[in-house]
Amino acid sequence: MTHISVYVDESGDVGFKQKSSEFFTIGYVFTIDRFPTKENKKIATLLKNINIGIRKHRKKIPEFKFSCNTDRVKQKVLREINKLDVNIGVICISKDSVQSHLKEDSSMFYRYVVVENVITTLVSKYVKSYDHYTSIRFVIDRSLSKQQIKSFNEYCETKMSIRSHQLSSVLDLRPTILHEDSKTVPMLQVADYVASATQRKITHCDSTYFDIIADKIKHRKTWDWNNKIDFGDS
Repeated sequence: MTHISVYVDESGDVGFKQKSSEFFTIGYVFTIDRFPTKENKKIATLLKNINIGIRKHRKKIPEFKFSCNTDRVKQKVLREINKLDVNIGVICISKDSVQSHLKEDSSMFYRYVVVENVITTLVSKYVKSYDHYTSIRFVIDRSLSKQQIKSFNEYCETKMSIRSHQLSSVLDLRPTILHEDSKTVPMLQVADYVASATQRKITHCDSTYFDIIADKIKHRKTWDWNNKIDFGDS
C-alpha cells in the first residue's frame, strides 16, 4: 500500500479583474508512506523558539505566514524548510494563459489548478499501478465556504477516481480531504512559504527567498503561454 500526505496553499488571488494579481502560485509539500510528524514538530519548535525571544506578547507570532513575517523570520523558516525531509512542488500560473471558461468561475479555477495539477503529479510519479489500495491525505487551508468545500471535495474525489483507473483497473485510490486552520498545521505554513517565496520571485523578480529552497523544489509546473515566468538558473 502507498500513502501520500500532501499539504497545499497558494499565493496571489483567483480573480481576473484589473486589480487582481498577474500571477497565481500553488505550493505543495508532501511525504510518501508516512505522516510528516517529525517535520511538523520541527516547524512548531522553531515558532516556539522565535517567540521566546520576543518580549512583547502582542508581537509574538501566532503562525508562520510569509506575508506577515519579518525578513529575519522568513530567512529562518526557509532555511529550516530546506532541511526538512519532505518533497516540494510549485505550480505557477500567468493569468493571461488561463482559458476563458475558468476565468468566469473563480471556484472552478481554484479546484482545477489545485486538484488537476497536484493530483496528476502525485499519482503519475508516486502511485504504484500494481498496488490495489493507495490513500492520499489531501490537506488545504480552511478558506472556502461550505458550498465551495463540498464542490472541492466532490471534484477531488472524482479526479482521483479517474486518475486511478487510468493508471490501473485494479487500483483503489482513496482520498481523505481536510480543510484545516493553518495555525494548527505546520505543514500548511510550509506550503504558504513555498508558494509565497515563489510568487515573489516571478512577480517582483526577487529571488532572495526562493533561492534558499530552490534546490528543494522537486516539481515545477507553469501555465505560461507568453513566457513571463522565469525560474532562471535557480
